[in-house]
Amino acid sequence: MKWELSVVKKKWVYLSIIGLVLAAVIAFSAHAIGYNKASVLLKDKKVVVREIDGEIKEWQKELETIEENVEVMEEEKSNKQAELDALQIQVDEASELISQKATIQKELDELGIQVKGKKDELKKLSGEITNKQGELNTLNKGILVKKKEPRTLVAGVFIAGKDIAPGRYKVEPVNGFGNYFVNGGSKVNIILGRGDDLFLPEYVFELDEGDEIEATLSVKYTLVE
Repeated sequence: MKWELSVVKKKWVYLSIIGLVLAAVIAFSAHAIGYNKASVLLKDKKVVVREIDGEIKEWQKELETIEENVEVMEEEKSNKQAELDALQIQVDEASELISQKATIQKELDELGIQVKGKKDELKKLSGEITNKQGELNTLNKGILVKKKEPRTLVAGVFIAGKDIAPGRYKVEPVNGFGNYFVNGGSKVNIILGRGDDLFLPEYVFELDEGDEIEATLSVKYTLVE
């Protein structure tokens, strides 16, 4: 019986030792496995961090490029705005010119209407002038005929420009004979008459303004060229 208890005790000791060894082995194995897994995860984590860091750097470069593009676009926007402002000024000036053109065109149209009215008046006046000129020509012809018609002055003293118009005349005796003087005989001193060689049947001279005529017979005056 004692031997059996001793054997049982030994077996228990052996089992306990084996259990402790197994527990130690299991614990060590678990620790080793956990460490390896942690190492693997940490390495993977490092890989992920590096990738993210690379992506961040790429994004930063893209951001810098975008910022540069934004600056360029802002500058272009500013330039375009300046061009737009300049064009707006030109548009305003053009609008002002168009407004002025419309005003000038209106004034021009009004002047055109006035000119047309004046032309109509001028045409009417031209017609009236033509008619009056015709009447005047008729009167002038009548006057010319009257002027060219011989005129007779009886014996006496007459003044050129008062009693008879100045001009170039042919003088002839109407009846008989008699003396004919101009300016006391200093300009003309003749005897008008017919039927005798001492008498002159006609005489031509220039009668000037203010000349004094003295005749002892009736004399016919005819204008000549």
